[in-house]
Amino acid sequence: MVTAQCFKYGGSVVHHLTRRYIFIGVNNLAVATSIFKYREFTKSSIELLVNQELWFAKPDTLNDPFECQMMMPEMLESIWRHHEVEQKEREKIGQFLTERLDEVGICSFSKTRQNQLMWAHYADEHKGFCIGFSECALMQDIHPVHSASVEYQDDLPYKGVIERIKYFEAHPHSEPSFQNSPHSIASDILSSSIGIKYTNWSYEKEVRLVKMKFGAYKFHPSSVVSIAFGLRMSERDKATLRKLLSGPEWSHLLWFQAQKLPDKFGLEFVKI
Repeated sequence: MVTAQCFKYGGSVVHHLTRRYIFIGVNNLAVATSIFKYREFTKSSIELLVNQELWFAKPDTLNDPFECQMMMPEMLESIWRHHEVEQKEREKIGQFLTERLDEVGICSFSKTRQNQLMWAHYADEHKGFCIGFSECALMQDIHPVHSASVEYQDDLPYKGVIERIKYFEAHPHSEPSFQNSPHSIASDILSSSIGIKYTNWSYEKEVRLVKMKFGAYKFHPSSVVSIAFGLRMSERDKATLRKLLSGPEWSHLLWFQAQKLPDKFGLEFVKI
């Protein structure tokens, strides 16, 4: 079983504040859950499968320009106005966050393969394909790794941090790990930065796997459980992909074809 790993801050383990905001650790490994990656039929997509490698990107390279907005100085100042922290500790927290967000790697997935916008945006207008991974197996392959189901809201993440600071000030007898220590606040800022996005992105139903260091990480073919062809994927590209994944290590794969639902707007996936 994969065990949780914690970031280090100031020589101490950084704790989590509430279950709602936990992104460090393993999410319900007992449940066999598939997570999906939409891909265009390109060289990089083929290499992902043939080389059995996933790329964990730095936050500032992701497609949302508001990623990790918690690092804006004025937002950190808003947090300090609601909770007294010595200047030395503020500087340490700022340095900790800067270093972590400069090193951390994020790999994005979706909870569904049925989203037509995702097929349009990330799979070349339905001409690509969708890879289904076993979340449990994948996390074991690339352990240590942290899992986050992204939360969506209109407010920037720092407002939630302030709300929780106020709550724990009003409830001083909460669990020790939930107190407003610099360690807890640093952890909350980091997890909120990585685990919260603007509401307009909610259609993605994003799941994030997070590594301490950005870069490429190997997975075993058994972590891939299915491949679904897009509505408009060419027969030539389908044949190429099936040939590339015809070895014994891929014999377990389930293959699907996306089709239009006959009675409403939507997709269904027929096993082939």
